[in-house]
Amino acid sequence: IVMLSYTFQIYFDFSGYSDMAIGLGHIFGFHFPENFNYPYESTSITDFWRRWHITLSTFFREYVYFPLGGSRKGSKRQIFNLLVVWTLTGIWHGAGWTFVLWGLYFFVILTLEKLFMLRVLEKTPVILRRVYSLVLIVFGWVIFSAKSVTDIGTFISCLFGANGFADDVSVYYLICYLI
Repeated sequence: IVMLSYTFQIYFDFSGYSDMAIGLGHIFGFHFPENFNYPYESTSITDFWRRWHITLSTFFREYVYFPLGGSRKGSKRQIFNLLVVWTLTGIWHGAGWTFVLWGLYFFVILTLEKLFMLRVLEKTPVILRRVYSLVLIVFGWVIFSAKSVTDIGTFISCLFGANGFADDVSVYYLICYLI
């Protein structure tokens, strides 16, 4: 419940702020590009990053990835370029190890997609591609929202039942708000 709630919260907050900025810009005669294009309908993580925070992705692509050579200098160089971009993307979001891990998490997924997963995903039904993407995106938000690396481990262990099924507080909230 927490993971899904945060998934919606971060989208509604950030997309809402972007829409307000676009609207205010129009009032003053400026045109700002759309920053979100239905990102949770993505069929891969590559597709997600083309739809989520488009202006930031464009910045990193234009000013970091392309100047490093992009994908024009072979697979090894492309992977290195992705590593640099996603490490910087994590650092850009905050000066903590959780943000660096979040960037590296998406670096690993994007690298696997570029190497072979996109070919597999193309042959997979759209609904399964969307489920694949959403599961990885939601898990990424766990890393992004954590206050420390220890919190990531604790949350993941709880997610898989390592700390028992539920504590008293969880049961209370489920009874009060879900039923």
